[in-house]
Amino acid sequence: MKFIDTHIHLQDYKQKCATDIIASAKASGAEKLVCAAIVEKDWERIASLAESNPDFVIPAFGLHPWYLEEANKGWEQRLESFLSRFPSALVGETGLDRIRFREKEPQFQIFQTHVALAKKHCRPLLIHAVKAAEWLEECWNNLPQKFVMHSFNGRFELMQKALAAGSFISFSASIFANADKERIISSVPADKLLVETDGPYQAAEKGAESEPSSIPEQIEKIASIRGEEPEKQAEQILKNSLEFIKPW
Repeated sequence: MKFIDTHIHLQDYKQKCATDIIASAKASGAEKLVCAAIVEKDWERIASLAESNPDFVIPAFGLHPWYLEEANKGWEQRLESFLSRFPSALVGETGLDRIRFREKEPQFQIFQTHVALAKKHCRPLLIHAVKAAEWLEECWNNLPQKFVMHSFNGRFELMQKALAAGSFISFSASIFANADKERIISSVPADKLLVETDGPYQAAEKGAESEPSSIPEQIEKIASIRGEEPEKQAEQILKNSLEFIKPW
């Protein structure tokens, strides 16, 4: 079964090194890994992983809303320089989180800067959104041509709004704990469905680190819910993933 892990943080593993994770991913059928930054200090590390694993590790550069206080003056220009250096890079992880921070700013403006850079450079955008439906109402009409609600595990109604705005929907293992998982998973259009680990986070077992080798099992569960053959489902998700990660 071939697949692309569309959201992983190779720089954050503690139990294994990134080299081991990459080797295991390849052995499990991974065609590519999209390695997403969380803070600015990740950018050069991810750049190095992408250069060491050309066409397998696809970099994504951005600032996660949890750590915006670590953003230093001039980050916008430095982020743009990484996008110019890596023409295949995505923008992210970025987004809005109303649980971590109740205040709209500065996260909303920083998110908008990521949106503008994604549109300027024609790059897909990786969106983190937690309890931020109200803030997203101001964004749906201004997002780039390609964006994804990463590790979606929210309400069905929010997913419908995201899909109406053109979003891809990516599921990690966390979706299987959602009480409405059958309706959510089965309602994603066939050509908008992606999978990810969000590794090393969101592992099925407490204390474990999620790895790309778990994705075939995730696809099998998704296929079962959608009433599809696992291999056929995997082929469609791989096709979607290749389409999503391309600059336009």
